[in-house]
Amino acid sequence: MSRRTEGILRARRGAVLAEFAIAFMPICTMFLCVAQLSRYSIARLAVLHAAQVSVRACAVIQDPDPGHNDNLDGPDSDVQRAADLVMKPFEGASGEITHNPPTCTHDGADDATLHGNGGTDKVTMDATYNCQIPVANRIVCGGSLKKTISVIAQFPHQGAQYIPKSQ
Repeated sequence: MSRRTEGILRARRGAVLAEFAIAFMPICTMFLCVAQLSRYSIARLAVLHAAQVSVRACAVIQDPDPGHNDNLDGPDSDVQRAADLVMKPFEGASGEITHNPPTCTHDGADDATLHGNGGTDKVTMDATYNCQIPVANRIVCGGSLKKTISVIAQFPHQGAQYIPKSQ
């Protein structure tokens, strides 16, 4: 064996660089995936919070009283407006989240003695999250690069049913 070949076999220079080059891509990919998952979790929490705010509005606004005045009390679309206000900071210029208008339903007590009180108001809200972090978007979100977020929020109905006096 020549002297030069022995020197190459014993050389240790560049070993750290080679190990770093091998380990860098998996570590970088893992970091990007954690970042993508954290952004998705924030988006899901924002949609859940918007649904909770909307269901609170729904519990009070769903059955307006006979003297309801849109100028003073606000329109019945306040349920949708509540969700829009909560989602506005998250739907900014990045376009990372888009949401559909929430749907509000009332289930429960229609007993005459309760006059419409009781029961549960439920809001279902759907949103679309666009995965935007390179490399991680294909791993975390799959081939479509979009994830659908669907949440349901419930709140006790607090509105009263206004029954006109019979004459």
